[in-house]
Amino acid sequence: MQRLLLAMRFSFARISAAVLTCVGALPITSIGDILAHAATTRSHDAIQYPWKGTDDLIAVNLAIGSLRDTLTMRLTSERGVHAETLLIVVGAIAGFAAQAAVNERIKNRDVPGATKDMPGPELGKLMYERGLAVSVTGKSGEKYYFGDLINGYMVNQSTTVDYHLFGILAGAAGQLGVKYEELPDAIPMFARASKTIGTPEFGILHPPKPLSPQLTPREALEKFWPEVKFIFERTDGQGSVTPAKGHNVKPEYWPLVAALVARQHLMLVKDTIDPRVAVALIMESAITMSKIDPETVPQQWPADAPPQPPLERARPN
Repeated sequence: MQRLLLAMRFSFARISAAVLTCVGALPITSIGDILAHAATTRSHDAIQYPWKGTDDLIAVNLAIGSLRDTLTMRLTSERGVHAETLLIVVGAIAGFAAQAAVNERIKNRDVPGATKDMPGPELGKLMYERGLAVSVTGKSGEKYYFGDLINGYMVNQSTTVDYHLFGILAGAAGQLGVKYEELPDAIPMFARASKTIGTPEFGILHPPKPLSPQLTPREALEKFWPEVKFIFERTDGQGSVTPAKGHNVKPEYWPLVAALVARQHLMLVKDTIDPRVAVALIMESAITMSKIDPETVPQQWPADAPPQPPLERARPN
C-alpha cells in the first residue's frame, strides 16, 4: 500500500515541478476542464472489459461484488439503505480512482505524445502544454489536480481509456427510460469544481430537497477509501477462491470497476431517487474528488476495522 502512495507522490511531484502552480482560489483549469463534454459512446452496447481473458478476471469480478456489497452494507440501517449517501460515496470513489489510474499511466509513460524513456521534466512540460495534467494550489495551501487525463475517466474525451463514468451511468439511465438529452450536463460541474477550489464550497453538493446526504464527497472518501483500496489490492482470493490468489485489481482498472459499481447502485435506488438526479450526484461527487491531493486522503485500512461482507455476498451478479 505504501508503495502505491509513494508512486503517486513521485509522479505528481514531477508534474508539479514542471507546470504552472497557481496560488489562491482561482478558477484556473486545464483545457479539458473548459471543454469537457459529457457525450457518451456505446452506452447501449455490451461493455468489453479490459480484464476479460486475463489472469485478473476472477480477482476483478470478486472486487466488483465486494465493493458493491461493502458500500451497501455500510450504508444500510434498520430503515434501509441511505440512497443519496450511497451515490455520493460511490461517486467519490470513482473520481479518486481516476487519479490512481492516471498515476499508473504516467509511471508507464502511457501518455499521448510521450515516449517510454521520456525524462520526468520533459513529460511534465508535455502534459502541461497539452492540458493533460495541471497542479493548482488553493488559498488553503492544498494541491488540486486538473487535466484531460483525469477528465477522460469522467466524460468522453480523446484521452478516455476503455469507458468513462458518464457513459456507463447514461447507459443505465437509458435502460430506465431516461432520454440522453434529459441527463445532467457535466460541463457546469467541472466549472464549479474549478471555481471553488481552496474554498469551503469545494465539494459541497446541493441536491434537491428532500434529499439530505449524510456525508460530503470528501468525508465519504476519507471514510471509505482505505477499505476500498484494500479491496482493490488484496491478493488472497478473499480467503477461499484459489484461482484469484496472487492477483488483485490493477490500478488502471480501478475507475472502471468503481463505475460499474456506481451503475449497480444507480439501478438499486431507482425507485427512491430519480435516475437523472442520481447521475448528477454521482458525477459531481466524482468530478470534485478526482481533483484532490492523494497525500491528504487516508490510505491504510486498520487491522481492527469491521469485517467485510461474507464471500457469498461478495460475488458479482
